[in-house]
Amino acid sequence: MLSRAGIERDHPLRVLFRRALEYGFSLNPSDKAGIADYLEEHILCEFVHVDNFYKIRDASGKAPEGIADMLEEGNVLLNAQSFQREFEVHKHIGDYTLFMLGMFPAALSRKRGKEFVLSSIVIPGASLAEHYALQGQRSYRIASEFTHRELFSELSSNFQQYKAVLELVRIYIESLKDSEFLH
Repeated sequence: MLSRAGIERDHPLRVLFRRALEYGFSLNPSDKAGIADYLEEHILCEFVHVDNFYKIRDASGKAPEGIADMLEEGNVLLNAQSFQREFEVHKHIGDYTLFMLGMFPAALSRKRGKEFVLSSIVIPGASLAEHYALQGQRSYRIASEFTHRELFSELSSNFQQYKAVLELVRIYIESLKDSEFLH
């Protein structure tokens, strides 16, 4: 079962997210049931709390420095102690990359270093955004092998579409000036 964020359904922030998602999906429609709810609950509401960016921890309690380190934590051949852990890490990587690409794409242009490394392989010529998109799609595909196959397969197959929806969510939220949500 997928856990739920701690923000009540009638909270003004949730109402804002729902309206922004409606706007995003009005311009980028999807007929897949549950996707809008997933984006609201597991992407937007989840990452309101900064601690959730770093909820993946290694055995010593340290947060991984980048996607490559998260991949090590989510591989049963390396650090993951169970297939449940592998699922949780890959779900998180998919959610995290989708959130960052949609809501904070400019932040990716400032990151350097280990983010360009996939395990021990350096990806020459790839932008960080391209790396995030490829890894997000891959991680959702892996997550689909464990549970909620249809949901995570959809997120993997149409990753770019849902990134575009979140970009529209960001634009919608940024365009609000004198809204009751900002008070």
